[in-house]
Amino acid sequence: MNVTKKIKLLDFSLTKSLGNSFFWLYKSNFKWNWIDFVEHKEYSFSDPLKSIDWKASSKSDKIYSKIYEEERDLNVLFVIDINKNINFWVYDKTKKDILEEVFFTIAASSNMSGDSIATMLYDWEKQIFIPFKKWFWNIFKTISELENKSNFSVLDPDRTSKIITFLNKLNTKNTLIFFISDDLNLKIDKNIKLLWYNNQIIYLNIFDHFENNLSNIWLDLSLNNWNSFLNISLNDNSKIEKYKKTRNISINKFNDMLIKNWVYYKNLDTKNDIFRELFLFFSKIKK
Repeated sequence: MNVTKKIKLLDFSLTKSLGNSFFWLYKSNFKWNWIDFVEHKEYSFSDPLKSIDWKASSKSDKIYSKIYEEERDLNVLFVIDINKNINFWVYDKTKKDILEEVFFTIAASSNMSGDSIATMLYDWEKQIFIPFKKWFWNIFKTISELENKSNFSVLDPDRTSKIITFLNKLNTKNTLIFFISDDLNLKIDKNIKLLWYNNQIIYLNIFDHFENNLSNIWLDLSLNNWNSFLNISLNDNSKIEKYKKTRNISINKFNDMLIKNWVYYKNLDTKNDIFRELFLFFSKIKK
């Protein structure tokens, strides 16, 4: 599809679903780096000690703490998985379609908020980096790369672990990082924890509804999981339930690992209203 046409469709879907309500919704959790002093308030025990303004307090019989406001000028890095399975589809949309909707929604919000946007597309055999800029061209360029079918050719099981190691070697700091991937590799545990020390991380899993549920298609299939095959007839309910249980366990383990490492997590599939799901997700973590 023509890139301009694709962006117009994404923009129309976003505007139709949410209007401008999504913009400015997400906020960084960074404190004491990019924040501006707003006013004083009387200190309460729930306030951090370092917020106390001792100079102002010395002039009164009360203790005052400073109220800060987050500065919106953030560096936002999108780390986007372009392994060949992203083009998988059973229903109306591919996983890549969902990935593009997720990226466009958040990137458009970043652009409206005046943030600097960069993207790194990876399958590990290739890495495509689009440097930080504050204008819409980075969104256009990223959608253009995602629409280039030649970029989706490799499937490396350790691709996400490798890209996180790479970001750690680059000493990435003070960045809001969005991972958008269908990867559930628990091996990223230690590396993502190192990356979190100097950054805020949000991990968004993209799935096809079918690969989570094996539903609504009456045929036999063979699933390949790194040279191990599982043959399933899709009218065999016992095997389907077994598969769904195993799949849910994998997703929950991955979620628990990320939460343990202070990473926000959300999984989305091709049956979701992506704009609504993201709106609810960011509304929740903003609280």
